[in-house]
Amino acid sequence: MIKSLSIRNLLLIDKIDFIFNNGLCVLTGETGAGKSMIIDSLNLISGSRIKTGLKPEKGKITSITAVLEIIKNPKIKKLLLELGIECEDEIIIRRTINDDGKSKSFINDNLISLSILKEVSSNFLEIHSQFSEQGLLDSTTHIKTLDAFGKYQKDLTQLTHLWELFTEKKKEFMELKKNYENNDYQKELLENYLNELKILNPKENEFEELNKKKIILKNSVKISENINNIIKNFNSDDPPGIEKQLSQNIIILNKIRDLLDDDSKKMIDNLDSLSLEISEISDYFCNLISDEFDIKTLDAVEERIELYKKIAKKHGVNENSVINLDEELNEKMQSSFDIEEKINTCEKEVLNLENNFNICAKNVSALRKEFAAKLDESINRELPALKLENAVFKTFIEEDKANIMGIDKVIFKIKTNPKSEMDSIKNVSSGGELCRIALAIKVIAEKENSTIMVFDEVDSGIGGAVSSAVGERLRKLGSNKQVLVVTHSPQVAAFGQDHFIVKKINSENTTNIFIRKLNLDEKINEIARMLSGKKITDEAISAAKKLIHN
Repeated sequence: MIKSLSIRNLLLIDKIDFIFNNGLCVLTGETGAGKSMIIDSLNLISGSRIKTGLKPEKGKITSITAVLEIIKNPKIKKLLLELGIECEDEIIIRRTINDDGKSKSFINDNLISLSILKEVSSNFLEIHSQFSEQGLLDSTTHIKTLDAFGKYQKDLTQLTHLWELFTEKKKEFMELKKNYENNDYQKELLENYLNELKILNPKENEFEELNKKKIILKNSVKISENINNIIKNFNSDDPPGIEKQLSQNIIILNKIRDLLDDDSKKMIDNLDSLSLEISEISDYFCNLISDEFDIKTLDAVEERIELYKKIAKKHGVNENSVINLDEELNEKMQSSFDIEEKINTCEKEVLNLENNFNICAKNVSALRKEFAAKLDESINRELPALKLENAVFKTFIEEDKANIMGIDKVIFKIKTNPKSEMDSIKNVSSGGELCRIALAIKVIAEKENSTIMVFDEVDSGIGGAVSSAVGERLRKLGSNKQVLVVTHSPQVAAFGQDHFIVKKINSENTTNIFIRKLNLDEKINEIARMLSGKKITDEAISAAKKLIHN
């Protein structure tokens, strides 16, 4: 419900603040007093377009602010949380209009688009008037009205749940299909990557060893020259090298071995072992000079290093991690083989969910047709009491593209005299008729709906007993929700639980509009004025009291 409404700088309104309660609230006042401006302000916070002439004076800003209680409206809370707007049991909606005609909308001081404002307001406010863009003139709301009347809420909950599951799974399926379109290319790419790795055949810590070897090979001339000198010192013939000298010494010592003590024999053995080690060292450097310092070896090492670098850069890893790529690429390759199976499985799930949704949607459609006949019967019984005795109301259900609401398009149509054809309500109804038709529908169909309802011109072209019938239904509608009605009918006004009077006050240079809540005595006088005109008679006072009492 709207707890309070504040209006600033809207045409003749400088400043108005008033508080609403639940139930039926009526606004009365003389013709031209400015009641329509209240409807304009409500249209603005519901996201309607700005009418020509609503721009404020230069240097001023029009501002409409509503404090809204949303305890009984979890849809709004859910919507705002999805938008990242924090909220509790109350929200503040504000719309401003600059003097250049540009407007801004806010919820809890968060700037929002006009489309978001419309979406939020559609869940709490419904305006019924000749020029309103909401209510019955918006045929997309008709299906919600029928569903509110029908006793198949569990089926609707299941329908919504199945649609959400189906659309989510379909989204997953389309994503898989999109990925599959590139699958052949990805497989070919992975095969090339694996072939590159196979050619490289990386080893643990090999990249570091290759870099060390490259340094040695690049300095091979200097190293080779010194090693050759070392080899010459080891095994040259003239003069004799280390190996030959050591061998000769061992031969000489062995000749006198039996003549020496044990310690000396041990030293000869040590010398013999040393000779073998020196021989191995000599062989090592001989092989090193013959194998490692070949220029072809350097080319091979550099080529292998570059291959490491190329593969590492391609996959965004360091060279030492290349050895781990094989497992990762094979997993991706396996995944590319699995994707086709995933697609087939997902497609079956999509078809199954779609089938379940269609079954549920057909069931809901059958229930809608059943309750549409009951709705038509109930509403047509209401119409004569609202001076719509020649009108016939009928609900039409057509097949529609599947959506969260099912497979139905619901349109309310009416004919206001026996010779006319059934047509949309907006094409055959005047402002007053439209409001009364809406009233009949709402009283019958939306008893549990917590939407705030606004009626303008509901009493147009009627009086007496018909006005009383309208007032009764408005009061009945307000028994579990907030209803605001702008009226010229004393019979309707008498039913109001809260009564506000709208007045236009002229001073020397300005004209302003004010709103004030009436107490009981003031309400009696206002209804008496509505009955008798400017001069309030005792008879009018008595009649007003009787209307209120009844």
